[in-house]
Amino acid sequence: MIRLLYPLIFTMAFIPDSEKHLENLHSIAQVTQSTIKNIKDGLDGFHSNIIQLRQIFEQQNVQK
Repeated sequence: MIRLLYPLIFTMAFIPDSEKHLENLHSIAQVTQSTIKNIKDGLDGFHSNIIQLRQIFEQQNVQK
């Protein structure tokens, strides 16, 4: 996969303001990574809360 990027990297070396464009892409990649991490953490927390809630309901049904 990395080898496929070599021509792109060399081409970008000749493009004016390529560093600025790469900084913008880097910022977008960081925001995307952060967003995905937050969504994953939120889903993990939701899942663990649902499991706890299910256990509470099962305990209440056993007591009845």
